Amino acid sequence: MFQPASLKGISPTPVDEEIRKRYLFLYIINIMFSFFPFSVYELFYYSWLWNSQYYILFFILIPFNFLIGIYIIQFSAVIFASFLIALLNLMHPPKEGVFDRSRFNKDYLFWNVRNLIKKWSLLVSASNPFPWCKNRFMLRFFGTRIGSRTLCDNSWISPEYVSIGKNVIIGMGSVILSHGLEQEKLIIKKVCIEDNVLIGAKCVLLPGTVIKKNSCLSAHSYTDRDEILEENGVYWGHPARLKTNS
Repeated sequence: MFQPASLKGISPTPVDEEIRKRYLFLYIINIMFSFFPFSVYELFYYSWLWNSQYYILFFILIPFNFLIGIYIIQFSAVIFASFLIALLNLMHPPKEGVFDRSRFNKDYLFWNVRNLIKKWSLLVSASNPFPWCKNRFMLRFFGTRIGSRTLCDNSWISPEYVSIGKNVIIGMGSVILSHGLEQEKLIIKKVCIEDNVLIGAKCVLLPGTVIKKNSCLSAHSYTDRDEILEENGVYWGHPARLKTNS
């Protein structure tokens, strides 16, 4: 929600769980397929090393086996999820806009299904022992663009309709939202962060935000929907407003 429900006079309608329950099999299939390559690898590992000649080597390699197993599950999950989403997008291409929150609205329906498919792969990639793997690598499979020399390891980024340029720093706990729920509407709009931008800790960027080159957003600030932060500006506040020009 963009605003507390208490400011609207009525309570927000819950996200349609019926869609998620109906398509839960896709989530389960993704889990099963992500463990299949891992099972093959473990079978090979045990069949090769579990004998009297290699017992010592078997136990020495256990930490490496564990680490490799994590990566096999993570890469298998994200690759299979990407394949499912590619098929889904052929059926109904995603698009930006404001849509009714109804299972009869295809844009809302397919947005929920896409999120359900991504959920497992993003969950396991978040447990990666190297924290940059999820934000700098895994999200790219789902269409998020992140430029070189960008630091965003401790932020939460929507897995679609987000473009981040080069040499950007995003502070700890910041949230980049390309979608939002506003009462009975789903809003999907691209967030664009250009090169050399600095975003402080615990900031929130709402859908449609554009931050132009060399700008700075101070910590604990948030942007309005469709807000544009001009080049070389320093912004802060709730919502963010221009403080100084450099």
